[in-house]
Amino acid sequence: MNAKELIQRYTAGERDFQGVSIDQGNLEGAILPGIILSNCMLCSTCLGNANLQGAILDNARLDLADLTNINLENASLRNVNLGETILAAAHLRHVDLRRALLSDAVLIDADLRGANLENARAFSTLFDNSNLRETNLTGTELVEGSLKKANLQGTNLSNTDLSFVNFSGCIYDAETVFDDCLYQAGYGLPSAEDIYSALRDVAIWVGPGANLEGCDLSNADLSGANLSRANLNQANLNGANFTKAILSHANLSQANLNGSNLVFCKHHA
Repeated sequence: MNAKELIQRYTAGERDFQGVSIDQGNLEGAILPGIILSNCMLCSTCLGNANLQGAILDNARLDLADLTNINLENASLRNVNLGETILAAAHLRHVDLRRALLSDAVLIDADLRGANLENARAFSTLFDNSNLRETNLTGTELVEGSLKKANLQGTNLSNTDLSFVNFSGCIYDAETVFDDCLYQAGYGLPSAEDIYSALRDVAIWVGPGANLEGCDLSNADLSGANLSRANLNQANLNGANFTKAILSHANLSQANLNGSNLVFCKHHA
């Protein structure tokens, strides 16, 4: 089946396309919410800017595909093959990626809030600048991956293999779970406190009384965060989201607040 035929049949009301193989795979910008593409062959397909919200793609092959800025919110992609797939700026909130293959995939700037990646394989995967807030990464293999400037607030990393992962500039808090992780291959299982200690020099901890002086928190999702008494002197908060955050008695002198969202933020000098 080619892409044009699939769109025509979807437009006519058909939703179940299980097991099809897409030829001439250009579905860029396609509007296909709720489509069923389980066990489909979609290798190297272009789905950039497409809307597949709530779709079912369990066991599908999407390796080498271009899914830039795709909307897959609330979709099911269990056991999917996304090896070397481009998912930059993808909308993946609450997506089910359990046991997915994500090795060498690019998820830079992706929104994965509330997603489930339990037992996924993500060797050398790039999650730079991605929002992994409250994401389930239990048992995920992140070996040699990159979480540079990723948001890990409330993320569950229990039993995760974090060997040689780049945590530079990532954001984490007291709700980030590191129980029973493998932090560096060959060194055994460290305690959560050992990992917190190792992160102090490379990552950014946010919470009451945090020292964030001069930190780059541009475009960070800090909604609901308790930053009371935090030192944000000279911090770059350009475009940061502080919706319902607590900034009581925080030091914001010389901070860059251009474009920041301070709606319902509690701030007392």
